[in-house]
Amino acid sequence: MTLILIVAAAANDVIGRDNALPWHLPEDLRHFRKLTTGNVVVMGRKTYDSIITRLGRPLPDRSTVVLTRDPSEVAPHPDTTVTTTIEEALSAARSLAAPDGREIFVCGGSSVYAQALPDITKIHLTRVHRDVDGDATMPEGWLTGFTERSRQDHSGYSFIEYAR
Repeated sequence: MTLILIVAAAANDVIGRDNALPWHLPEDLRHFRKLTTGNVVVMGRKTYDSIITRLGRPLPDRSTVVLTRDPSEVAPHPDTTVTTTIEEALSAARSLAAPDGREIFVCGGSSVYAQALPDITKIHLTRVHRDVDGDATMPEGWLTGFTERSRQDHSGYSFIEYAR
């Protein structure tokens, strides 16, 4: 089963500031929605909280697996599975995805990306073509071992797909 990392990262690999995206790219949000809708998303509690703050609910039309040290910090929701280890999170995601052949997208934050990276087989990267100040970054050398498979360049950003 393919495990996909999906991320928007600045040229300096910054992915967040104050538990939010440090830019506003509607095209990237549409791209994320198009790729992940109908599938399973795996994320850390802070990423989950930022989505709840923004939308008032988990991402619609997706099964969500949340990785957290303290499950009591995640409010129960029918489409959300709460786990405490990356192994448990990926196992839950595989169980949710398997019956329908859905894809699994790991979508943040930094710690979850770092933990899942050894199992990732594909990356969907929105590369923002500028350095950005932030407090969350991708792990050092995170693209090592991946090969660019496709690229769509736009003004100020690119959609790039990598695979192992």
